[in-house]
Amino acid sequence: MQSDSDRRPMPGKPVSDRRVNLYVDGYNFYVPLSSLPEDQFELAWCNFHRLGEYLVERLAQERPREFGGCRLGAVKYFTATIPADFPKDHGGARRKQDWLDALNRVSGGRVEIIHGTFRERKHRFYIERGELDELVRSGIPVHLGELGNRRTFRPRMAIHEEKQTDVMLACSLLLDSALGREGRLPLAICQHPPLHLTNPRPTPAPCHAAIVLSADIDFLPAAEMACQMFACPVAMAFSFPHQGYDLADLEAQSISGLTTRRISEEELRTSMLPAEVVLTGGRTITLEHFRKTHFEKVRTMGD
Repeated sequence: MQSDSDRRPMPGKPVSDRRVNLYVDGYNFYVPLSSLPEDQFELAWCNFHRLGEYLVERLAQERPREFGGCRLGAVKYFTATIPADFPKDHGGARRKQDWLDALNRVSGGRVEIIHGTFRERKHRFYIERGELDELVRSGIPVHLGELGNRRTFRPRMAIHEEKQTDVMLACSLLLDSALGREGRLPLAICQHPPLHLTNPRPTPAPCHAAIVLSADIDFLPAAEMACQMFACPVAMAFSFPHQGYDLADLEAQSISGLTTRRISEEELRTSMLPAEVVLTGGRTITLEHFRKTHFEKVRTMGD
């Protein structure tokens, strides 16, 4: 039997099948779109596998030295699941599940969904008396009598924070780039239902270049390490409506292989899921329902 080392090229040796992995920061992508008008919010109905293929093709043309001769490898989408016992927007949770079902179906499971979670944290904040008076004038009920003569109110409240997703994305980028540098063979990921709704950890998938779809500058150190330690070029991609940042303004401008790219509204529009997706079993999910339920929530909150 052929050993694993016999089947792998030597570390640092050029490989014939160069793969680019796409890592998507789910909330960084979705939240800005959720506040836009209806014809732009629909861009959240995204097929990340199709977007990944497009970006790899364009980067090969725009930056052939780093991405030439590459094809799309793994696509990993990092999000967070709100526990059932947390207060939440049930319509929003259902809408997200529908989109994940549609994405899994259309991509054939080639977009791996990875779930972090939310945790409750007690947070103390400060409100000055003048700010409370403005709330009262705006018609918001405030029990001023309970404050007495205090000029500053220090209430405590529970806030829900997304946990683990950013760290998992950064760790996955570094692990995959290290495996690619070592010469591990590419891996075809196929995520079968219902794992796309519960999967807590990314599958190791060797890559030789990477795209990080996020405008969060916190991913920059991991991208720098992938470039420097594992010779893995990384494109930091900022999706509409993000403006992102310019590497020329940062110390990272001298990092070989690190670049930025903006994804326009038009490019997102060409990467949307079909308007209607029929799942195994016959259930139909539509863009119209996805869009309609979101804006019904927005209108209700505004009443």
